[in-house]
Amino acid sequence: MILTEFPFEDFCDKTLFSERWEKTLSALSGQRVTNIFGVWDNTDGKWFGEAPMLIGFENGSLAVNVRSEKYLALTWNKILSTEKPRWFPENTEIPDWREDLDWREYSPLSEFKCAEILRVEVIGNENTLNGLRFKTDKGGFSIADVGDVIAGIPDE
Repeated sequence: MILTEFPFEDFCDKTLFSERWEKTLSALSGQRVTNIFGVWDNTDGKWFGEAPMLIGFENGSLAVNVRSEKYLALTWNKILSTEKPRWFPENTEIPDWREDLDWREYSPLSEFKCAEILRVEVIGNENTLNGLRFKTDKGGFSIADVGDVIAGIPDE
């Protein structure tokens, strides 16, 4: 899976986003989180914040991608943690870049494994969508753009 070539449908308009994704996100209420994955950079030994994050549920997987602190894109069951993530095509040569990425359970949100989703909220306003907030029976967390990188953040 080459993530830079994935055909994400970006939204910055809250109304258009809701028209496309409201039914899917509403159907997550009552579902349990089975896992939350981020992309781990084995070369640098840290999270690769440019890549989308995956939230696994009993009935599928939601990929959340946010870019430029404005555009939100989701996919359902199209990006899977069983496929090794790639940022660039295999033969791409970039100076000082050695790619070795893996999906890894996202430890900052490990407390939400097995949490039941109560509701999902869009973070943003009418013309800027910055991520999603998940309210659960164990509290809440967000997957959002935090300065041009994607991160999972537990509610305080």
